[in-house]
Amino acid sequence: MRKLIFFILCTALTASAAEHRFYAVETEGDTIAEGIESTLLTDKTGNVETVTLTLHNTRHTPFQPVKAGLKLGVDTYMDTYPEWYGKFFPTLAMCEPDHFYGYMQSPDGKMKAVLSADPIASWSLDYNMGYPDYTQDNRWFYGHRIECLNLDMLCQGPLPEHNPRLWKLEPGEQRSWTVKIIDLDSPDSFEETVYRHTDAPVLVMERTSCSPGESIEIKAWGKAPRLTVDGKELCLQKVETALWRGVYRATEPGIKNIGLTDGCRQAHGTLAVRYPWNLTMKLARNAVARYKQKPTSHVESWYGFHTAFDAARIMPEPGIDSVLNDRFDMIIDKIFDRKDGSPYKYHWRIQNVSSTIGMLADRYLAFGNPADLDLGERMAAYLMKCQRDDGAYMNGHTDYTSVIYPAKSLLEFADVERTVGRKKQAARLEASAKRAIDHLATADGDLETEGQITYEDGMISCSALQLGELALRSKDVRDRQRYTEAMLRLLDGHNCLAQLRVPDGRRRGGTLRFWEAQYDVFMLPNMISSPHGWSAWRAYATYYAYLLTGEERWLLETFDAASAFAALIDYKTGDLNWAFVVDPYVRALQVCEPDAGFTADDDTYGNPHPELYSNREIVVGEQYVPMIADWQTIVSSDNDVHECFKFIAEAVLCNAFLVERPDGSFGAYNCSVVKEGENLLVTADEPQVKNLHVNLLTPQKVVFNGSMTHFQNYIKHSL
Repeated sequence: MRKLIFFILCTALTASAAEHRFYAVETEGDTIAEGIESTLLTDKTGNVETVTLTLHNTRHTPFQPVKAGLKLGVDTYMDTYPEWYGKFFPTLAMCEPDHFYGYMQSPDGKMKAVLSADPIASWSLDYNMGYPDYTQDNRWFYGHRIECLNLDMLCQGPLPEHNPRLWKLEPGEQRSWTVKIIDLDSPDSFEETVYRHTDAPVLVMERTSCSPGESIEIKAWGKAPRLTVDGKELCLQKVETALWRGVYRATEPGIKNIGLTDGCRQAHGTLAVRYPWNLTMKLARNAVARYKQKPTSHVESWYGFHTAFDAARIMPEPGIDSVLNDRFDMIIDKIFDRKDGSPYKYHWRIQNVSSTIGMLADRYLAFGNPADLDLGERMAAYLMKCQRDDGAYMNGHTDYTSVIYPAKSLLEFADVERTVGRKKQAARLEASAKRAIDHLATADGDLETEGQITYEDGMISCSALQLGELALRSKDVRDRQRYTEAMLRLLDGHNCLAQLRVPDGRRRGGTLRFWEAQYDVFMLPNMISSPHGWSAWRAYATYYAYLLTGEERWLLETFDAASAFAALIDYKTGDLNWAFVVDPYVRALQVCEPDAGFTADDDTYGNPHPELYSNREIVVGEQYVPMIADWQTIVSSDNDVHECFKFIAEAVLCNAFLVERPDGSFGAYNCSVVKEGENLLVTADEPQVKNLHVNLLTPQKVVFNGSMTHFQNYIKHSL
């Protein structure tokens, strides 16, 4: 099917609006968009730019484009340091039945709300084409940058349920949309700004997750809003003139739909009520076996062994553990030379080596085989040969210190070495990791990454998490502060790439990656996958930020992200999804058959292009996307989803957190707390929760699972 993209330059343009323009994508058969008149008017008053688009169909037939709307002229193309700090990422976009809201944020903290009181059918992003894959007939993959945010006033669908159905203009019909782009002084004013400028109700959720038995506060802006959770109305009380508050007590786990109405206007959201973490890990381990771990050029294909060995250590099940253990050995034999720890092929992908070192650490803790330590030391030696004088781990020509997290993997392995008395070996690995992380601190955001350079999600989050990891281990107060401050600077900039305000428990805490579908599930073009396995990289950093600062904000982010990750599992069927796609409408092409020339036990290499195989055209929008590793035989990277469960095992599976707030109340995570006389009685929610992190403002006696301890102004670190 041939598509024609046409641009109609606007009449009555002002200088400030010249960047905005009307666009349409027509179906095959049209060579020119005759009979469609467009007018674009703009006005700038104070911090508000108002853009009005009017379309008039003068044809005698309906105008039924695939998409038609407004290309916003805000610069989103992040390609060079330090210029990318001033570019705006499209962080949030949400269509409601009769209005639109969202915001764009830059790494330096500037923020633009994008609002319309008119219904807008959909939104989309123009993704750049990246770089050619010269090994496969010079075909092109989509790149790592965004050229433009589009407001699709008309879109043919299918669309998510809450999107308005606007897909055509009848003969003679004229329609107008008014969009406001508002510079905000503070992110905290965003929701009120949406309400003031759209007259539509707005959800305000400090957190989007909880456990059964917990109560959670939900706020809403509106005149006289009504709020329902899974169809049951929640009593709201007025907090301010137009701000309301309700408290929902969760009972059963699952994703709960939130409906908000105010007069004839509507808004929506979801709440993630968590299943037990031990059930999450059990199902994730089952998925390691079901969705095949494969020997390939990409460690993402066997990333599930992190989940397998963490689960085997904490909640062993000999039957499945032994099967997965044997498969890991098979993959090691096909990919690595056990004599020196080097990979047989794709030597430049040093993350294959560093991540496998982390898996060997996990496996030793689960099974105690010294051969894993011996192999890990040889692989670590290979990795350290790739270290530059300034500490950077190099893939030959590019700094890969921020590709996954090689320094963290070495530190994880060094911890295991110390537990068995291999102090010299541990010290050597720790010294290498420290040099690498010192390099990240010195770089201060001037970083490199795999693929096309941009202000890249993983480049920033992997740097932040490794700085946090070293800060927690540092005994020198000045070093601890230096690493912590460097980590927090990166996290502040990374806010523009994270879903921190969306009222959706399926997505809160996810990071905004958009080029992984082509490699992970053989699907084109680009689409935002959030949460995705690599979203866990920010979650490690927020977890470390809490342990280092004691600020509950970071703990909230950590648990919301972990809950969104856990929701990638269908708890009724055990099915595991690869990611959640945020874009509301993507016409995608996906491979639909396995490669009959290989089995999942064969070693395969490269990034197969979806157009080289039997494929199907599908429409994807605001939904979970299933894994393909259960049926696709060749290299696929969808098992990178297991980074989410590795993170869950480290941060929340076995840890409880008690926080005393300035008003004297307590926040309890993975536990419950009762005040009894001078004692705080803390009880873990699940049997595997053995560690309690206590953050108290006043001297208190704490009894955790029956054991007395005394804490004062203290965060107990169990790392």
